[in-house]
Amino acid sequence: MADKNYDGVTSGGFVVSGNVDGYIYKSYESRLGREVGFGEHIKCIVEDRAGAHYYAHGPYTNMYSRTKALVDLRGLKINRRDRGGAPCRNAYLCLGFISGGRLWHIDTGLCNNQEKDVWAAFLCDFGLGTPKGLTYKDIAGFNTDNYKNAVYFETELNIGLCDEKSDIVECAYRFLSEDKSVIGEIVAVLENKAGEVFVRENGRPLARLVRFISLVPRTGKGEDDIPDSTFLKGSFDNLEIDGLPWSEDKLDYVWSVQAANIKSIGVSRLGGGKSEDSDFISLCHETRYF
Repeated sequence: MADKNYDGVTSGGFVVSGNVDGYIYKSYESRLGREVGFGEHIKCIVEDRAGAHYYAHGPYTNMYSRTKALVDLRGLKINRRDRGGAPCRNAYLCLGFISGGRLWHIDTGLCNNQEKDVWAAFLCDFGLGTPKGLTYKDIAGFNTDNYKNAVYFETELNIGLCDEKSDIVECAYRFLSEDKSVIGEIVAVLENKAGEVFVRENGRPLARLVRFISLVPRTGKGEDDIPDSTFLKGSFDNLEIDGLPWSEDKLDYVWSVQAANIKSIGVSRLGGGKSEDSDFISLCHETRYF
């Protein structure tokens, strides 16, 4: 893990695990009303052996409960196979949350993680349980093989349905046509006892809404994070948080890992970004770190 030389850094480069380079675009804690150093938040959650990627974390607050993103499937470029042709990495373009309960996070969005190269809906519940009326096979089957005319994919996360008795998380997935009409939709609803997922503040769930794009070793093992020439180019558009553009002023922490393997990146208007409600990344695993 990182030495203490970078603990006070609030923007700029950092190094972890001896030689893995990363970059901080923003490090601010809204609940404190000030910038915070690398050592206070990002350092403890850096994934140094999970391929090149970025994370963007919103504020930990009860103000926001719903987020949405659009992916143009035509703009996705990927090679996730090793030199022998076998899949060796999985791609994720996801939303999620970090909360204060025992069941404290999920990832939901779009993935390419099957034997065949298809883009599919994705949900990792991290213990929140099986969705109501929907199986994980149903979610994996909601893919571009079965919606060949799809041009866009839209993903939406809603934690605003919680009540006094239940913590409710709703994840929606939609394939859209060129004119952005819905041609297919599934909705996963995860329900747990109140307090299991979210701490409440003034009766509303506290959470940090997040987004990321990554291309990780398929085995989940750090030793398989090698320069295998796999690549991913992808983006989010029309990013929303409670119906507003999810711009950089509604983000607290933004960072990337494996800078040498990232060719270009923009997170809202941070990095090389030009639009308040869009992210993009182009990465290629060419540099050996371990």
